[in-house]
Amino acid sequence: MEILLDYTLKEMQEKLVAMGEQKYRAKQIYTGLYQGKSFNEMSNISEKLKQKLIENFNAQPVQIIDKKFSVDGTVKFLYKLHDNNIIEGVLMKYKYGYTLCVSTQVGCRMRCAFCASGLDGLIRNLSAGEILGQVTEVNQFLEGSLKEERKITNIVLMGSGEPLDNYDNVKKFINLVNDENGLNISERNISLSTCGLVEKIYQLADDDLQITLTISLHAPFDAM
Repeated sequence: MEILLDYTLKEMQEKLVAMGEQKYRAKQIYTGLYQGKSFNEMSNISEKLKQKLIENFNAQPVQIIDKKFSVDGTVKFLYKLHDNNIIEGVLMKYKYGYTLCVSTQVGCRMRCAFCASGLDGLIRNLSAGEILGQVTEVNQFLEGSLKEERKITNIVLMGSGEPLDNYDNVKKFINLVNDENGLNISERNISLSTCGLVEKIYQLADDDLQITLTISLHAPFDAM
């Protein structure tokens, strides 16, 4: 089943038209998805269209199944994906707003010695919509909405997985979460952490994304 959050507004419009629906319906559905709603919670579309969507698409591919609260206001989330895989994320509160740490893969192939994410290797990449789904879920948890009313101000790609090992989906996620029709989170408020995939760092520079790049330096030599 396709994840509707994987698509841009234009791509959603094309999907809806191909299903025999009016183009304007896509904006209604798009807005509902970015507010963290299921299809059944969208009161501005017909029951017939809801059923058609339920049969063909997944609305919210990420579900919060557990939360751990720290005394400093930090919240650790356990998420279940649509295929029952599990990932984690962390919400941190600062004076300027909320920063959400998101995962980009289930597991990780890098196997950094200090990190538990790679103990079982890489299970699979997350799609752009699954990365975005972490943001919509937590934004709804904070009772935020879109644009100026959203609660999350910053994103760090520092959860499980190596973001540059899932380059295409991460790049599309950045474009989706930056879209002014949705959450409209500035690229300059997004940080990406890598253990150092040099070829992909060059590609990131060539693609001219206005994000912050951080490098995790473990040691100056591979043997060490």
